[in-house]
Amino acid sequence: MPGEAARQLRAQHDVVTEVVRTTVRVGLDKYPAQGVTPAAVSRTWDPDVTAGSLDRLTEHTVAVSELAADQLHLTPGSTLKLMLGDGTPATLTVAAVYARGLGFGDLTFAHGLVARHVDNPLASSLLVSTARTQTQLATTLREFPGLRVISPATADSLRAARQQANAEVNFLAMGLVLAFTAIAVVNTLAMSVAERVREFALLRLAGATRRQVLRMLRTEALSILLLAVALGSAVALSILTAFSVGTTGRADPAVVPLVYATVIAGAGLLTLVATAVPGRVALRVRAVTVATAKE
Repeated sequence: MPGEAARQLRAQHDVVTEVVRTTVRVGLDKYPAQGVTPAAVSRTWDPDVTAGSLDRLTEHTVAVSELAADQLHLTPGSTLKLMLGDGTPATLTVAAVYARGLGFGDLTFAHGLVARHVDNPLASSLLVSTARTQTQLATTLREFPGLRVISPATADSLRAARQQANAEVNFLAMGLVLAFTAIAVVNTLAMSVAERVREFALLRLAGATRRQVLRMLRTEALSILLLAVALGSAVALSILTAFSVGTTGRADPAVVPLVYATVIAGAGLLTLVATAVPGRVALRVRAVTVATAKE
């Protein structure tokens, strides 16, 4: 967003907040951050301040999310040492603590401070508080053909669509990982069953029927499945709980029952097929032939 666009809007007595995105480093940890125009920022931007005040936001202060404040043991008035986007060290005073860190980022600076230490100082968006209509705003900005004036609802929709597109890419990558994992599991089970041909032959010579041997294999497969579900669920739950505590401060992992049931059903189907098919093939060979050949 050109700075001239913001100046023209302010000339019409609109309250304009320029927002520029960046990433900063505190110690060894990286935090998503942003720079906002401090003047009357509370009229265009509401991160739900719980301590301190955004009116104190200057180029010498910083606002932090509750999560970052808890991690870094910060309160209004505390000193925070960090590295800005270009590696420049800075020591700032905490001016405010806000609750909506997941939506707005963990650290918020004055726009001027961030703009001097990023490769692209132009604002990614302008937040405007005005009594004028959307058409009137567009008329003021008509000399900037690349700019669009949209409502908060439209902005939320565009952001949600972008996040959904990113999620689809992640799902595709996860699907490929699951496919390779399924191939490895099927190969392992099939080879383990194929190596037990002599064991099956001895069981049949001892009086067991083919149906009983297959039932044994199914019981073993179900036992493996139950153990895998228990261990996998425990590992996933512990990781999700730790992630939930780290991002929201609460142990509240999100589990979609339908997805969970689908994963278990898919794992069960793969296990039974990978066990039953090689087992049936192994039982087609005459038991006496197998026992004699092995001896």
